[in-house]
Amino acid sequence: MAQPVDILRTRFVAQLGDERAYRNMRHAVQCIWQVEGLTGFYRGLSPTLLQIFPHAGLQFFFYHTLRSAWDTSLSQVLPTGGLVESLLCGGLAGAGAKVCVLPLDLAKKRLQVQGFEKAWSKLGQTQRYSGLLDVLRQVYKREGVTALFKGTTPSLLKAACSVSLIFTTYEQTCQALLYILQSQQN
Repeated sequence: MAQPVDILRTRFVAQLGDERAYRNMRHAVQCIWQVEGLTGFYRGLSPTLLQIFPHAGLQFFFYHTLRSAWDTSLSQVLPTGGLVESLLCGGLAGAGAKVCVLPLDLAKKRLQVQGFEKAWSKLGQTQRYSGLLDVLRQVYKREGVTALFKGTTPSLLKAACSVSLIFTTYEQTCQALLYILQSQQN
């Protein structure tokens, strides 16, 4: 359900200069449907699906590992179970998980803008990819291993902020519910 919306977002972000390929959302949907068909709305789906579970699992793994380290190593210096712990451990967990899936994220974006050559033709040669492995292979071959991690800084900042807020909200909600439950029992 979200993949077609993600395609639209990526394509609007990828538009360059005054010559826009799409005037608005409706026009974008019509153009993609007419030129690329239904598959145009699902470009990059395989890397998206491949990164969802490892990314979520790694977030929880890093978060709980960092919380355990905090509780055993930093508990003498800093308070445990508080807002600061959730924010820091959540932020680091989000950044750590994102680093692990960045090549898949790059492949997803490259596949999503494929078929959108009109917006990129002024920049020179456009690349065609046959799928996930082809993207990774071509990027590595033409641009080097570091290219697989393009956009690292903004990706890490976004991941750190969003995941820290998610885990902090979760922890604070659990603490509030526990407090309510305990107060009702007394």
